[in-house]
Amino acid sequence: MKKNIIHNKIPIDDNGHSIIKLDMIEDIHNAIKNKLGEEYIVITTPTELNMIDGDAMIITIDYKGYSYNELMEIIEKANMYDGLCI
Repeated sequence: MKKNIIHNKIPIDDNGHSIIKLDMIEDIHNAIKNKLGEEYIVITTPTELNMIDGDAMIITIDYKGYSYNELMEIIEKANMYDGLCI
């Protein structure tokens, strides 16, 4: 079964360093992962992601606190428009 990939993009400064602390990054990653469950792959990184398999979809979200409903709305829009970056 193929899964959509949720890319939680970490903000970085002009020198390429994360502007938030590692423990907060881990907390946000785990919160998104727990809210979405096993249907999605969650990747948290400051780098860009490229699609390797044409059947997969990468949905990139910027660092922010999201409710479950907000995450699901982002995913639904991405599915409608074949990918979305907010």
